[in-house]
Amino acid sequence: MTIIEHHLPGEGINTSWFAKLNDFERQETARQVKFKRRRWPGIKDGSHSKYPDHTYPHILPPGQLQDAFYPPIAQKVIGYCGKDVAIHSEALNLRSSQVCCFNVMFPLRENFTLAAIILAPVLQGVRTVSRIEFEYTGSNETTEWLGEPSQGKRGQNRTSIDVAIWWEDGRRKVLTLAEWKYTERNYGTCGGCASKGNTNAAHCRTVSYPACVNGCYLAQPRNHRLYWEHLAEAGIDGTQLANIQGCPFRGPFYQIWRQYLVAASCRKHLHSVNDQVDDVDVVLLDFPDNKSLHQCPSELSPLGSATVIDAWNRILVGNAPLRRVAVKEIIDRFRRAANTGNDEWLMYLNDRYGL
Repeated sequence: MTIIEHHLPGEGINTSWFAKLNDFERQETARQVKFKRRRWPGIKDGSHSKYPDHTYPHILPPGQLQDAFYPPIAQKVIGYCGKDVAIHSEALNLRSSQVCCFNVMFPLRENFTLAAIILAPVLQGVRTVSRIEFEYTGSNETTEWLGEPSQGKRGQNRTSIDVAIWWEDGRRKVLTLAEWKYTERNYGTCGGCASKGNTNAAHCRTVSYPACVNGCYLAQPRNHRLYWEHLAEAGIDGTQLANIQGCPFRGPFYQIWRQYLVAASCRKHLHSVNDQVDDVDVVLLDFPDNKSLHQCPSELSPLGSATVIDAWNRILVGNAPLRRVAVKEIIDRFRRAANTGNDEWLMYLNDRYGL
């Protein structure tokens, strides 16, 4: 197999890939390359998971999965994932959002007292934190309610929440579902619209709500997704969608919609002693310099909003709005917390992510 090496500008011939990145992607790619070379001088470049013959300077070589994580938690994270949680195929890519989430949030899973202090911007009014889970898919009832496959790992083929946090404010038991974004350009798109098996993708682009429901690829018996059936329970006002050209959920709304569906299911189904909650909300944790993430695509322009989050909140009714918290705000609270004994970890996060 012929290896096609990709280089940073000034370090080789094949640099066109770097020029195609946006400003934030370039910044973080360069940061991760510096991190990689400082930690492991002379290390070889790793391959893209989808293109094994393409190597890039910000990817670790095979066999170094544990090096993607903060060293004191590496084996714990890998053990936590085990047979139940899928570690993403791009985990060796030092820009991995999943790995970033683990590196920042997993240590809090081991210290709920500290978590309650540090996550105050995320958990409004928090007094105590009792549980933190990653790639959370809800209960078995949630999987059935959404019409998603019951087999496989969390993080694959089902709506998976990056990090779920159970907490109390003195009156209520609350579950916060947090989506984590690092260098992603957008929230992604509907997998059904882009699927090779969808022979009528034009339907997704041209037929608007509510007519688009009939003929939705995901709602067909072979896929059996029940997302449309729970639109109102997710707090979505369908009347706000009528002026959007094509299916309103084929773009960035698709991922947010599924998160709100999981939230609705959790309100409906979490009643056991260990899981019972009084309310569920959804929060985005991101890096503010990643401007492209929040840009509204043209089809959402009828909502008259500058960002995806503002546009989403315009279609909600009787439901808590999607909130956005900067990851740096969490880490800054760590730095202000006295005598936490986490200096090494904070240095790692600063070196790795500029936090």
